[in-house]
Amino acid sequence: MKILSSITAILAIVFLTLSAGSVQAQNPVRETPAVIGLVEGGSPQGYIQNSNDQGIQFATAPGGPPRPIAYSQIKGEGLNKAIRFDERVDVLGAARALFSEGKYAEAGDAFGAVVRNYAIILSVPQNFASEALFYQAESYRRAGLYAKVAQVVNMPAAATIESKLNDRYERDFEFQKLWGLLGENKMSDLETALGVYQEPMIGDAKLLGAPNFKDLPATELAELAFLRAKVFDAKGEKEKALDDYYRTFTLSYGNKVLLAKLAMGAAMQIHKVDPALEKENKQAVSHMQSIAYQFSKRFGKDTMPPDYQRFAERPPMAQMKSEAKEEPAPEGGEAKPEGEGEKPADGKAGKPAEGAKEEAGEKKE
Repeated sequence: MKILSSITAILAIVFLTLSAGSVQAQNPVRETPAVIGLVEGGSPQGYIQNSNDQGIQFATAPGGPPRPIAYSQIKGEGLNKAIRFDERVDVLGAARALFSEGKYAEAGDAFGAVVRNYAIILSVPQNFASEALFYQAESYRRAGLYAKVAQVVNMPAAATIESKLNDRYERDFEFQKLWGLLGENKMSDLETALGVYQEPMIGDAKLLGAPNFKDLPATELAELAFLRAKVFDAKGEKEKALDDYYRTFTLSYGNKVLLAKLAMGAAMQIHKVDPALEKENKQAVSHMQSIAYQFSKRFGKDTMPPDYQRFAERPPMAQMKSEAKEEPAPEGGEAKPEGEGEKPADGKAGKPAEGAKEEAGEKKE
């Protein structure tokens, strides 16, 4: 086994030596300060000048001659290699600050700059350039720049998000690729991809307008519902689209604020072009008022398009209707409840009649 490991390390070093010049020519970016924990040879501090799936090119001085080091020569198993990047926090700091401030478009550009400047470390396990690539896509998604999301997730380097970062990025990156399909307007492909997350249409499920989603976290269901609503919307199936838009902002109202806002806006857009609304149909107006009112309370009336703002008022409540009929009072006294008056033959007092039931009118919002 030791002989095999040695041969593997030697082959990796040879590959690195042969490929270093060509890769650096393709990526004229800066070398990256790092500390490497070697299996044998201590923990040298220096600069990573290049990398691939077999190992790194490492120099102990800026611009110095590189030394090929295979990953098998570095401490740690799998992705948990003893490689510490000295500049990680500082390099990502500005982009992270923009992300935290909600300046997502600017954050996406800033993360993209990190990816370009540090592309030589994209093949290193747990590298911050791949992390920046993930957050570049996430920033553009939150900014609603879905075409840019598509550009990022379709980059060859995006494969390193799955292969070089730990498992916690995998699921989110899977969803980013769905948003990328939306950005490319590949609705048929998006519909097919969403099928993985839906329950099969068998048995009673065949009666549903659209398949149920599988049992997933609410945050994931909110994204899936929004994406499926976009598919229905593009196909002209407006009622199904509305169902999923409503499902989206119900699930995301408190934990995915931007997604809730997008879903409510899309739903209002469908209601606004409904011919019944132009005719001031009572139900159509009530639907538009309900969602516009909620939107205004959550995000502010001024954030709505001007022609939507006039609907931002609480719709009138449905009137209560009673089925009980009041009997007129007899002359000379008040009406007595049913069953009251003469005692029954057994001498026990008669039971009062059961109270009349009231039925509230229903209102669909």
